[in-house]
Amino acid sequence: MRLDIETAGHGWRQIDLLALLDAGAEEAAHEEAYAWIKAIRHLRVEGEPFRSRFTFRGDSLWWFAELYLHKEQAIYSAIRLLRAFERLVAGEQPRALRVPRTRHAAVVTAAALARGISCDGPSWRNATAALMRMDTRAMRLHAAARLSRVRRPPAPAGPIAVAAFVHRAFWKKRIASGGGAEAYIGPVLRALESRLGGASVRYVGIGPRTNFRARRWWDPLTAGGEDAVVPIEQFAPDGAMRASRDLHARRHELRRRLWGSADLRAHAVLRGVDCWPLVREQLAGIALLQWPWSARAMDEAAAALAALRPDVAVTYAEAGGWGRALALEGRRLGVPLAGLQHGFIYRHWLNYRHEPDEIVSDIGNADDRGFPFPAKTLLFDEYAAAHLRGPGHFPDGAIAVTGSARLDELIAAVAALTPPEVERAAHGAGAGQRALILFAAKEREARAALPGLVAAVRAMPDVQLAIKPHPAETPGVYAAAVAGAANIRVLAADTPLPGLLAAARGLVTVNSTVAIDALSLGVPSLVIGLPNNLSPFVDAGVMLGASDEAEIRQGLATLLYDQEFRRKIERGRSPAAGNAAAASAEAVMALRGLRP
Repeated sequence: MRLDIETAGHGWRQIDLLALLDAGAEEAAHEEAYAWIKAIRHLRVEGEPFRSRFTFRGDSLWWFAELYLHKEQAIYSAIRLLRAFERLVAGEQPRALRVPRTRHAAVVTAAALARGISCDGPSWRNATAALMRMDTRAMRLHAAARLSRVRRPPAPAGPIAVAAFVHRAFWKKRIASGGGAEAYIGPVLRALESRLGGASVRYVGIGPRTNFRARRWWDPLTAGGEDAVVPIEQFAPDGAMRASRDLHARRHELRRRLWGSADLRAHAVLRGVDCWPLVREQLAGIALLQWPWSARAMDEAAAALAALRPDVAVTYAEAGGWGRALALEGRRLGVPLAGLQHGFIYRHWLNYRHEPDEIVSDIGNADDRGFPFPAKTLLFDEYAAAHLRGPGHFPDGAIAVTGSARLDELIAAVAALTPPEVERAAHGAGAGQRALILFAAKEREARAALPGLVAAVRAMPDVQLAIKPHPAETPGVYAAAVAGAANIRVLAADTPLPGLLAAARGLVTVNSTVAIDALSLGVPSLVIGLPNNLSPFVDAGVMLGASDEAEIRQGLATLLYDQEFRRKIERGRSPAAGNAAAASAEAVMALRGLRP
């Protein structure tokens, strides 16, 4: 956030407020936001702790409320701004501020006015208008969910050996039916099919068929032929959704209960600044958006598991909203759930961090059995296992290290490429005679750092940057950022990754797991937008790091031309693919003693 400040003797000048935060302060902001969110479970609403007060079929809705607060990042953003503002005041002693109208900028205005500093900036959003917009969205989502059940054929019944719950947006329809069509965990699903027979594995599609950037309002009305995937709505007709419809109808009652809590009102003071308008809006989002969606997911999961009667259920993103709904309903129905790690587990993800009291049953709710862990979470490596045992407080019996089947498949695919195939991949990326650099990240995570990368690449005519969009995004999101750059090309989201990694001299990312893959292939990486979740790898010296345009340009030069650094990364490459798919399949089958 760039704002104007007036100080004694210096007049007006512009500064980048968040640039005042160093890596230590950024880390502290993450931890403070984490602690603030987690504290809510103990705060009282109508005389009961939050975790005990709000339930659905006896299970606490806290497991979904915390996800909403973490996903929205509003509290984290406010704390960052307040920490930066405190440094500004300590270092500059401003007499007046002009604050731009950016998201959460009202936090800075409130902080300035609380300190008696003259401030021309945005005030808090109109509460009534914001609530109306949110409720309109809630009603639209509810209507779309009901429409998605219109004219659905009867769902196939069980019993079945394995029910695999997969996100439809990441099911590659051009591939023949079966687990191989799954973009993230396809190798594991294929291994299960080979051991049990394809008919013994049933695929249940969750979520919309298109990623969120390409979604349209009419999608729920259109047919959903995804080969082997049966949409979860087929298992959950309108009659199975009564409980979640009731919660949706009570959404404003729940909101009023949250807003009426004196404890939550007091908790809205962040670093001495009253941020109740911001917190109040977040609480409304929990009641109007998150909880109705969570209840619907639980109803759908319950109906699907009851119809299929699987020996075991499998999913990924198991720590998110859908995964928690499946774990809760699987626990209720006695169906063990295997959660498959499908990407790097970031240390700041609240999804994988739990406090000791969350692991055990809630003494205020006899139906509560603690956090809904999957019966087994299958992990890539001991790094992930140590994180889940530590900050996650996962019990040892709930985790197993089986390796990364996707990485094994990637290593094998790269090794199988012929020189002409690698050349074609480079040509498709626009490299020509230029050194190819691959960019892989979510645009929304890279947005702040992207201008610096584009400017650095523009100044390096011997470099070609190929941008591979994340599967959850579309190429169009990069159009404005790269407009007019002759040596930057945005590729189709489904461009095969093996050829690009084989052709690339290096990788640039923000938080993508592809950087971990690149290490195994001996491809050096430059991490931008620091600090972020890949900072530990930068600190360890196995990845380069950059925070601004000048550092990015220097980092690219090191990545391309520093032979000592390149040899260091090359020495760490994996010589061959492992057998993670087979190990994962065996671990899934062991949950119920399944045998080929």
